[in-house]
Amino acid sequence: MRPSIGLSLGERYRLTRQIAVGGMGEVWVADDGYLGRDVAVKVLREEFTGNEDFLKRLRTEARNSAALSHPNIAQMYDYGEQDGAGFLVMELVLGEPLADLLEREPVVTPRKLLPILSATARGLHHAHKAKVVHRDVKPGNILLEHDGGVKITDFGVSLAANQATMTATGMVMGTAQYLSPEQAVGQPATAASDLYALGIVAYEGTVGKRPFTGSTPVDIAVAHVNNAVPPLPPTVHPGLNDVIMRMLAKDPNKRPSSGAALADELDALAREIAEDPLGARSRAARRAARTGRPAPVRHARPDDAVPPPRSLDPVAADAPARAPSTPDSVPPASPRSYPARRDLRSGGTQRPTPPQGDPRTRAAARSDATRTTASRSSRSTPTPVRSSTTTGQRLGPLGRLSWPLLALLGLLGVLLVATLLSGVFGGDDGDAAALPLLAGSALMTRPARRRAMTDPDSGMMLPDPSHPVGATTTQKDV
Repeated sequence: MRPSIGLSLGERYRLTRQIAVGGMGEVWVADDGYLGRDVAVKVLREEFTGNEDFLKRLRTEARNSAALSHPNIAQMYDYGEQDGAGFLVMELVLGEPLADLLEREPVVTPRKLLPILSATARGLHHAHKAKVVHRDVKPGNILLEHDGGVKITDFGVSLAANQATMTATGMVMGTAQYLSPEQAVGQPATAASDLYALGIVAYEGTVGKRPFTGSTPVDIAVAHVNNAVPPLPPTVHPGLNDVIMRMLAKDPNKRPSSGAALADELDALAREIAEDPLGARSRAARRAARTGRPAPVRHARPDDAVPPPRSLDPVAADAPARAPSTPDSVPPASPRSYPARRDLRSGGTQRPTPPQGDPRTRAAARSDATRTTASRSSRSTPTPVRSSTTTGQRLGPLGRLSWPLLALLGLLGVLLVATLLSGVFGGDDGDAAALPLLAGSALMTRPARRRAMTDPDSGMMLPDPSHPVGATTTQKDV
């Protein structure tokens, strides 16, 4: 029988569209004519029609899936056979397989990957309690719903406790990368084998590739048995690294004890990674275990504890500061304040400045300054000389002279001496050569208008006392 659109199966399910094609069958969306709902129908491929081995495997999948009812396992509804071909009617999962997600995102973040692994582990644990081993856990058989749910499907090669072992013909080709070491050497699969396959899925989602590859399925199976698991990148969280390595242990006894225990560990790891994405605390704990030293304690963050609101009453604000101190009491650390600029220039002791935003009033601040001044006076250290913020260090015996005032007094003295010398040597022609320097300094003190009248460089004529006005000699007079 060849599946096609419009084909009716069991006079109830009408095929509408194809979803996927697997190694053993095709998956279609069908319309349930009795209940009026869409279902997923897995039909045996046309080339396997009448093949008793594949029909037996399909019946086993239907029987094992029908015994399971769990939120993380696709529900089995019905089974039937028509024209030598069998078909399974299952719950229609609206979503995509994990294989499609890994194709788009080879490396999945732990925030997205860990919930998928945890839900899959819980579904496997439910199957293991029912004595059913999946034996084909891989990304293609893990369905992701649009609302975040996870469903395990395809129990085609599953094995129940009361069933005879079947040869998984044609299945090794597609699942050799997820084959456990005990299955590779011919031993029966157990619940630990499913957890090993889930560890391969976790490794692939974390690193972006499978741990073991080869040119043939036999080479891959031998690698599972003999080769060590390649180490994960150092950027992987230490907790996640430990879980994956334990899931991929060669010895089944060293793997997680059950799917439920693994799911609880993955959930706790997800919360830890959310609080510590880089795994600093995990690395510190491992380093402490190696060296024998205690791991450092994480300091409290500022937002860990909210301080009580301070009162705006100045009396209440000063009450803790005025309480008598005891030898056992430790003074609280005051906010950092910057010294005044005049104190930095003089090198003196910093005057206490109340921090900005302190609700104390000015009266309370002045009282604190008075108490601080009284405590300073009782000390033996000399009081630093007060300095100005604009004129610098004060000079003189009384401490009232500054350098601008001294410069002004010196300039006045020079002008006074120049005036006296000009009066003494003013009528003597023999000492005229000694006056230019004194005259220059005197001119600097004259008003600008008078300098313009006597300065030859000012652009105005300088009258000569030896030549009266109007008797100037020119070239025409010569």
